Parts: sequence; C-alpha cells; structure tokens
Amino acid sequence: MKLSKETEQEIRQLYQAYWDAYLSGDFKTFASFLDDHIVIYGTAVGEIFSTKEEALRFYTATAEEMTGKADFRNRHIKIQPVGDTIAIFDESQLFILIDETWTYYGYARITGIFEHKNSGWKLVHQHGSFPDSRTEDGQQVAREKIREENLQ
Repeated sequence: MKLSKETEQEIRQLYQAYWDAYLSGDFKTFASFLDDHIVIYGTAVGEIFSTKEEALRFYTATAEEMTGKADFRNRHIKIQPVGDTIAIFDESQLFILIDETWTYYGYARITGIFEHKNSGWKLVHQHGSFPDSRTEDGQQVAREKIREENLQ
C-alpha cells in the first residue's frame, strides 16, 4: 500500500482522537477505534488482551489511574504502511499527576497497527513498553546494575 498524504492525515487524527478519548475516560469513543479481536500488549504485567471486550473491562476498571492523570509529551510519531495495514510508531515521555504535580514517569514506546475494515480504520494491534532504565546506550542488558540490586 502506498500511503497518501490524506490517509496519513486521517490516521494521525484517528490516533490522536483514540488517545484523547482514553486519557479523558471517554470509553465509548475509545472503544469505537478498537477492532473486536484487537491484540494488546501493555506495560502492566496483566495488560495482555486478545479481544476488545477484555481490553475494555480492564481499562474501565482501572480508569481512575489514568483519566485526567496521564499525559504523553514530546511525542515523535511515525506512520508507515505495512502490507495492507498502517503502523504507527509513537515515542514520547509519559507524565502522571501526583499530588497536583505533573511528574515524569518514563520514556514510552507505543506501536499500533490500523487495518481498514468495512466500518473504517480500526486498531487491530497495540504494544506499549517502557525501555529498561537500567541499561545504558549500547547495552541490551544491565548485568552489573542487576547484580548490585540483587545483592542489596
């Protein structure tokens, strides 16, 4: 698929509206972007879902942790076609509200895959991660830091 400027702009707007709905607690709008069989791998241990229903159950149950209390800043979003889908690569800084103060939580990476369905573009896959803060540039594993932590 060749990505036209119009399609790229449409996906960018959908993606922004998706996150705006999620972070404001508008789960009806948020749900409208999800495919029924979406696969989500989130950052929390139990945040693995293979259906829209599972994801919505978790996100509505934990909404008070994020609604109005989280903000992605300094975002770098890249959009590119992958086969018949559109991939979004989103790198940002996550800030959370703690005691009336916006506090840096960590560097976040999110990948989303949109697929065009009969009802329009739907998010079919999403993966979020926080890179290992113990590693340094050029490392995959921080062996020495892990060894020191385990000794403590």
